[in-house]
Parts: sequence; structure tokens; C-alpha cells
Amino acid sequence: MRASRTRRLAAGLAAVGAAGYLAVKDRQNTAQPIRAMYPLAYWGRRLATEVGPLLRQYWFESDEAERPYNRTTRNWVYASARERPNTIGFGATYRSDEPGAVVFRPRTFTNTAAGGHGGRYRRSIGGRGTRTVELDRWAYISGMSYGALSDPAVRALNIGAREAGCFQNTGEGGLAPGHLEGAKVIFQMGTAKYGVRNDDGTLNDDLLAEVTAHDEVQMVEIKLAQGAKPGKGGMLLKEKITPEIAEIRKIPLGQDALSPPGHAEFDDVDGLFDFIDHVRSVGGVPTGIKLVIGGEDEIRGIARKMAAEPDRGPDFITIDGGDGGTGAAPMVLAQHAGLPMRMAVATAHQVLLAAGSRDDVALFASGRVATPSDAALTMALGADAVGVARANLLALGCIQSLKCHTNTCPTGIATQDERRMKVLDVDAAAGRVTSYLRTLIEETELLGRSCGYTTPDQIQHGDVVVQVEPGRWESATTVVAIGRPGPGESGPAPGPD
Repeated sequence: MRASRTRRLAAGLAAVGAAGYLAVKDRQNTAQPIRAMYPLAYWGRRLATEVGPLLRQYWFESDEAERPYNRTTRNWVYASARERPNTIGFGATYRSDEPGAVVFRPRTFTNTAAGGHGGRYRRSIGGRGTRTVELDRWAYISGMSYGALSDPAVRALNIGAREAGCFQNTGEGGLAPGHLEGAKVIFQMGTAKYGVRNDDGTLNDDLLAEVTAHDEVQMVEIKLAQGAKPGKGGMLLKEKITPEIAEIRKIPLGQDALSPPGHAEFDDVDGLFDFIDHVRSVGGVPTGIKLVIGGEDEIRGIARKMAAEPDRGPDFITIDGGDGGTGAAPMVLAQHAGLPMRMAVATAHQVLLAAGSRDDVALFASGRVATPSDAALTMALGADAVGVARANLLALGCIQSLKCHTNTCPTGIATQDERRMKVLDVDAAAGRVTSYLRTLIEETELLGRSCGYTTPDQIQHGDVVVQVEPGRWESATTVVAIGRPGPGESGPAPGPD
């Protein structure tokens, strides 16, 4: 009894001593005035600051309040990925009475607008001196690099895409072994040319030819800009660069990997077309570009040159919205630069249409797409195919902790920490990705059939209305100003030159 009492007394004295020492250190901390003013109590505030976002996420915020994906969206993705019921009962919780609400207009006599049942999506890419690649799924996994993501995450995404029949975009971090698990791949070449670069950052033709020699690599995407950080190249902090990543990217260890804001090889449309020609001739595969829309002038210049020289130019154009995701980016760019994806894809579609070059190029789009309604609206505004990135991370097991840039991802997805990566089971995660992609495709096609079409890419902007103010609805075209003409519509006139 006496020994026990002595131990408790010693523990109490140690705690008092530690608290006293901490209080003295707090008082001496001139760099943090609140810590000096309120010693010890400061640490309670810091704890509340750290756990506050977690408490709000699970307890206090409404199902529709969170960003970038609210709880309703995340729960739908989680249920779809785990093959659990994703249906709802007792009616909609979606606030269709609020400004910004999007509603699709179904047809009473459905499946007549495009020839009845039995249609199948198909899109051919290429033909400018290379083989043609056939897309038979309109959804693909958008660009996310090995380095930003862990090896188990990349492998799981590739296997999941393979089983769902979808493409995977590598992201700008080079071609990793995890990209060669059997899915068809779009190799993304960023401004730093990771994986296909010389020491000075210029393109190494021999390395590019090695990459495109893999049967899995079906296309090359030249990344001009990323939606989450237009005007700034990709960022991979040195804490996430392992020897394998350094070898794959052809970069040194111990330094942050910072891509330049643009390609050294060109700085105008003519130079871009020359570079596309060169990459296509070296790689021998369809070659496209990825860009962020700021104004119409740049995409108009590309569209006009394609119309004037139809045998040149990109085989596909990927529109990345300013609302797209990232592993790391300056807040000012991630929050405030680049048109939102819906406006951007509608802009690109209409400009290409006005120039007469729309039929010569496939239009891809990505930027916060997660649900069937997201995908269908994106195609209604002009996209031929839709890239999905972060929702596939949710399918892997992401809990939206917003720690992607810290190397401390709690689910082993956006980290290179060996201990954290071990928690991600590749086969189980791949199965969830497959289930999510299949469900996304099936339910988007269900929405398309409700509107009277056999495939969702046939949905037109006239099939979608948006509430612009209480009691007043406009077509999706009116809201974004431009888009694909609906049935019986001629579409808006092109803007002034």
C-alpha cells in the first residue's frame, strides 16, 4: 500500500514539475504571443485546432457542407466501391430549390432520341500518322503521379482500371512499374519531362521511345498546365522522393522536384504544334495536350490552326478545371486560378466547334468529378470522355484528411512512408476501384437512358437545367454561356474574334 502511494506521489510530482517547466518555456516564447500570455492553456487551443476539422467532418457539419467532396458524395463513392447499397429512401435530400441546383430533363418515351436500346460508347483517337486507339469506356483515371501517390496506390489504381476496362493516366511523374499491371495507359509528359528527360530537363527521344514501346502505353499527353496550379509546374517535396522515384523521374535525391511553369521547347501555338509533331513521330502513338482555360484566345488559336492544318495538332485535348485536385500547390493558385471545369470544357467545345475543328479532336475533361450527375453534365457541356482522380482515391480508402502534401497520409495512399504504405492492401483496394468505376459508368448510363439516349455522351446541354435564382431555371448553356446545342437548337453564336 505504501509503495503504491509513493509511486502515485512521484508521478504527481513529475507531472507538476513537467507542467511547471512547460509553463516557464511558454512564458519565454516571444515568437508566439498567445503562448506567452496563456501558458499551458495554449496547448488546449492547439489541440482543438488540430482535431477541430476531424470533429466537424464527422459530427458537426451537414452532409452537404464539406469541400472538396461533401459527405453525401463520399458516402456514395464508398458504398459503390464496396458493392454496398447506394440507393436512398424516402426521397431526395438534394436541394433542388437552391440556386446552382442542376436537374436533368428526362423523357416520357425514353430511348428514342438516339435509336433505342443497345447503344455502346466508342470513340476513336488518333489517325494523324499513328495507329488509332479505341476508347470503349468514357471514364478513365485522371493523372496522379507515382511519388505523389504510393506504389501500392498506383498499382491498385492500375489493376482496378484494368478490370473495369478503363485507361489510367500516369500523371507527370514518369512511367512506374505500378503502371504496368495490365491497364491501358496514357503517359503524361509534364514540363520537367520526368522519366524522359536529359539532365538539363529537355526531352530525351530515346527514353520517350522506350516508354512508348510498352504495349500498355497507348497515348502521350503533353501537360501544359494543371488545374490546381496553372502557371506553376508540379511540386514533389524531397521528403517524398525515394531512390526508386528519383530513378524513374531521372532526378537527384535530396532536393524538391519542382517542374518549370512551361516547356522550354516552345512558347506559342506554332511551337506547340511542332513539338506535338516531334513527340508523335518519336513515340508513334496518338498525342494530345492538357491545359487550363483562362480565356478563349489561346484555345481559339489552337482551334484555328487545327482547322487550317487538319493533319497536325493534338489528337485529344484534356481540359483540367481550376477546381481540380493536387498533391501540393500554393493556395492562391489552387483556390483562385483557372476557369472551373464545367465552364472551361464548354468554352473549349464551343470554340473548337466555331472554328470547324471539333470533329478532328477528342475532348477530355477532369476536375472534381465523382458522381454520375457530375460525369453526365460534363459530357452534356461537350466532353467526349471524363477523367476521375480524387474519387478513385476515395475508393482506395482516402478519408479526405487533406494531408496529401505532408507525407503523413493516414491511409497509405499519398505517402512514401514505408510503415504507412503497408496498411494499403493492393488487391482489396483494386477491387474497390473496379467496383466504383463500374458503378459510375452504369449509373451515368442509366441517367442517359432516362434522358432518352443510349450512351451518356449523347446527352446535350438542352437536357440540363440550372436554377439561377429561386423559381427561375435556365439551360446549362445559358448558365455557362456556351455549350453543345440541344435537340432542335442551333446553339449560341460564336463570340467575337
